[in-house]
Amino acid sequence: MVARPSGLASLRGLVRSAGQRELVICSAAAAAFVACRSFVPLRYEQLFDSDQAIVGLMAKHLSEFRAFPLFFYGQHYMLGVQAWIAVPFFWIGGPTVAMLRLPLLIINIVVALSLIAAFARWGVRPALGLVAVLPIAATTPVVSVELLTALGASIEPFAYVVLLWALRRRPVAFGTLLCIGALHREFTVFALPAVAIAEWREWRSWSAVRLAQGAGAFAVVWLLVDVLKRQVNVFGPSGGVYSAGSATLGPQTILGWLTFQPDAYLARLRQLLTWGVPDMLGIRPHMLSAYGLPTGLEAGSIGATVAFLAATVVAIGRIAWLARTREWRRRAGGEGVRFCVYLALIALQTILAYGLNGGIVLGMPAVIRYALFALLLPIALFGAYFQIETSRRWQAAVALTAAVWAAGNLVDNARFVRDFAAAPPPGHHRVMADYLVAHGITYGRAGYWDAYAITFLSRERVILASTEKMRISAYGAQVEAHASTAVMLRRQPCSDGTRVAAWCLAEPAAR
Repeated sequence: MVARPSGLASLRGLVRSAGQRELVICSAAAAAFVACRSFVPLRYEQLFDSDQAIVGLMAKHLSEFRAFPLFFYGQHYMLGVQAWIAVPFFWIGGPTVAMLRLPLLIINIVVALSLIAAFARWGVRPALGLVAVLPIAATTPVVSVELLTALGASIEPFAYVVLLWALRRRPVAFGTLLCIGALHREFTVFALPAVAIAEWREWRSWSAVRLAQGAGAFAVVWLLVDVLKRQVNVFGPSGGVYSAGSATLGPQTILGWLTFQPDAYLARLRQLLTWGVPDMLGIRPHMLSAYGLPTGLEAGSIGATVAFLAATVVAIGRIAWLARTREWRRRAGGEGVRFCVYLALIALQTILAYGLNGGIVLGMPAVIRYALFALLLPIALFGAYFQIETSRRWQAAVALTAAVWAAGNLVDNARFVRDFAAAPPPGHHRVMADYLVAHGITYGRAGYWDAYAITFLSRERVILASTEKMRISAYGAQVEAHASTAVMLRRQPCSDGTRVAAWCLAEPAAR
């Protein structure tokens, strides 16, 4: 005779089933938020430039087995991971802007869902975990575009950070991934001091052997990349100028940008903290055009500011209040809270490092791509709060006000989508690419910001060599070999030649 489950066991089963349903629903909501905020950069080509086209061309060359883009063409830093992951999508859907960005959309969704699942594993209700992840799931239009920009690195460092925490007790895997992540995007290295501080009690139990294993794995990957880099042309496919070098050239380039002059450093920090981060969070009204988005819309609102500040102040205040209790000490020592400390430390390092970049122009909007990890700070705060808080009423209050703030960002994204759908801005590069292909024009020259974008959009049926910064040297050699038929594209006004979109197209004889 089979014994029936007790009432307590049945209740536990119902609770577990309800929790799983809630996790599925909240994960679906997070994925929907990410998909909504990613619609414009995925659907439209107007937010595409030559820097992104370089990544697309790298992926196209690799998909056709014409070259192996180890690093971003024309430079010695940023491992070509974005190009590598786009290759299968190019095989399926062709070398298009959408296929270039689709893997980035997937990573955006995976990062958000991974964070929700992690918080749920640490005892946070999925609904509250969703609220904690809203800073990266329901971003402002400016950040939404940045997280889907194929500029060599955007969302991938967030994935590295989450994975590095999961691998922190596996020294070989940790060292391997840390090296790959740091070579891909240098900010990933902030995970090392962050995990060392957040897990200092665990590190004390590490033996010298395990530390040596992690360092050795990092060194082995670095040496392998160094050997390979010395054999790969930094300027892409063969047929033009050849240049290679050591993997140390990347760090040398990055270190060359760093400078510390107290006045300038503090001015850059002020620019980021009073201008950049508020705009990233949508808690300051700002014009999207200030960040290069072709729209007249304004994002951010005073209401969102009040809601976000209320949620932040209450969360910090309650954490401080609960710090008096024994229960706080028990909860604060848990793995989930240590993970939040880890995220916060990465965000703080990113903010402090921003001021060291001498290439940042003061008086202009902050360079968002250098500060994306700042989004980890509110995630860390809300994630830690929901683990420490013992009152459901206070949890609900913080969750509600944070949701009101995020709703403002979602509304701004919806307005952004509607604006593009109703009246898409001119796609000048697409118009020119189609014109050149239709008229059988195969070779030409143009400025950097036009040459590679048009070449990619034409799927290399048109080859334009850059008259400024060179990224792919073979293009210059091909155009030079066909100089008698190569056209010249100049930005208008146009005194001679053919006017096409934003350019004056000069035939060979006119040159």
